[in-house]
Amino acid sequence: MSDVAERKALDLPTILEHATALHAAHPYGPLPNDGQPYPDLGPVAGRPSTRRPYGERRGLLFDLVRSVHADTPAPDRAGKRLAEALAAMGADCRMAVPLREVVVDFDPGWRRQVGRKLAYGGHERGTVSVGLALLAGTAERDDAGPVRLLGLLGRPLGEIAIRVLRDIPGAADDLIWLADRSDPWRRARAVRALCALAEPATFDWLLAHGVGPDGRSMTNARRIAETVGIVDRLVADDVDGDVVEQAGRVLLAMSQRAAGNAELRGYADAPAAVSRFAHAAPIMTPSFDRYALVVALLADLSVGQAATLDWPRQELDRVRSGLDDLLAQPAWVEVLETARRSADSQTHHRAHWAAWARTTNGWPPPVGNTGNETTSRISIRVAVADPVYAGAVETRIFVDGRPVVVETFTAGPAESPEYLLGLDHRLRADVEPHEVRLAEADCTEGCCGALHVTIQRRGDEVVWRDWRNPDAPGLVLPAYTFDAAQYDAEIARAESDHSWEWPERTVARLVRKRLREEPALLGGWDCQPGWLEARANDRGRIHVSYGYPRRPGAGEEPWLQFVAVLDVPAGDPAHVVDDVVRRLCASDPRRQDRLAGGSEESARQLGFQWPPTRT
Repeated sequence: MSDVAERKALDLPTILEHATALHAAHPYGPLPNDGQPYPDLGPVAGRPSTRRPYGERRGLLFDLVRSVHADTPAPDRAGKRLAEALAAMGADCRMAVPLREVVVDFDPGWRRQVGRKLAYGGHERGTVSVGLALLAGTAERDDAGPVRLLGLLGRPLGEIAIRVLRDIPGAADDLIWLADRSDPWRRARAVRALCALAEPATFDWLLAHGVGPDGRSMTNARRIAETVGIVDRLVADDVDGDVVEQAGRVLLAMSQRAAGNAELRGYADAPAAVSRFAHAAPIMTPSFDRYALVVALLADLSVGQAATLDWPRQELDRVRSGLDDLLAQPAWVEVLETARRSADSQTHHRAHWAAWARTTNGWPPPVGNTGNETTSRISIRVAVADPVYAGAVETRIFVDGRPVVVETFTAGPAESPEYLLGLDHRLRADVEPHEVRLAEADCTEGCCGALHVTIQRRGDEVVWRDWRNPDAPGLVLPAYTFDAAQYDAEIARAESDHSWEWPERTVARLVRKRLREEPALLGGWDCQPGWLEARANDRGRIHVSYGYPRRPGAGEEPWLQFVAVLDVPAGDPAHVVDDVVRRLCASDPRRQDRLAGGSEESARQLGFQWPPTRT
């Protein structure tokens, strides 16, 4: 670093001073924009070393730290030498976590003293992150305060700060402090660290605050259940309604697809925990949030993971009946009716979902086998998550009362009813066999697989055979044979049942149908329709995608994707759809502000400006 550059850097606040000042201004929540703009953005940007490949820069960093440790045993001199070299290098703070393994055998006292100098005196985040990596496993109780402040600054620093705090004796409260002031990603990491510590003093906080409606926190639900022992908590002499509700929310989070791969089924105490929740649920004072919780768990007991647990004989029926009876009590009925009368659109929508889920989805369970040994029975239910969770709308398929897709595929949700039961009638059987995708991984089929089955009509029977998952070549499932009359009747019933829809979802279905039946609506602008969505967490709007040109050529022919976000006015969906289609198609829909996909070169060739954020 040149003398001028060094003086300029020293004029800046340290990263710790920056975090301290921001926390003073925002003491009770996450820092705005993770603390950006950081004071080191100017000095670091544009250095030649920062433009090298990540792997090369990581190797240089590791070699530098090893060299200084070997050649400079005095911590003061080592800290100064490292600080100068790291500043010149423009170290990447993402390298801190792997660096921990490189320094694990270094002298702990050396690591602690050098780490403090870099972490607390560093003017650049890369330097600070190296200091935190050196402190991991060597920091003492007095380090917890500054480390947790540094953890407020974005993901890389947050992750390594959490690792440092986890190893400091008595720093569990500091992890809670950081979790309460972090974004969902860092909060989930802090909760995971608290579960690893398993300190009883933290159990109340973990149960009350460890999970929420965001996907990140749900990934910790099973860890929390196992750490705090919710089975025992639900039968404790001093259990109260709040604890029962909190335990129920942890159980519900495990059943959500955002929690990961079948977390509830992986929880060894799940049947006992759900059973004890059902037994203790009458302790709760009725509220609409609690009504929605019970409804969601009841639905999962019928069409979700909870239905697939290894239940003792007749216990599943007892649990379902107990929760259903609870919701039928006058005080619980009243909280639902109050919510249905609410002027708040979100509350009203959620109440509509709760009423539907109670009567249609949650009870009774799909019919099982009638005793015929040669044919099976198919049943279909649409599962809609509590709108607060904004989960996928799934087509749950049962064979002889067993949810075969949920039991077989855990990497992602079952396909939507629009996909399986919509205009393409994918589940209908014909003499010509065809393959249908029943579920896909949350990422993509190409990444983590999907579940496929081949459907074929054979006389008065329908056969499902040749199950396939590209990510699990050893998958073996039996072929199922259905009576064609029962199969056809169930598919027809499911295709015509739209009771699960909310108004925007109905409008989206009708718009999709209109665009399919009248291709000239978008075709007049040389566009063709793509996907349509009505999102549970985006009320009052639908998202409509369409491609241009209408029939793009193969190979290198240019193409673009547009997405229109259209307001859905109140009213009868059958009439509303006319207004939505008019606003979409009456004038040129190829608007610059709707450009959402394709490539910069395609945009140039087709006369559009590629959005700056995508360059």
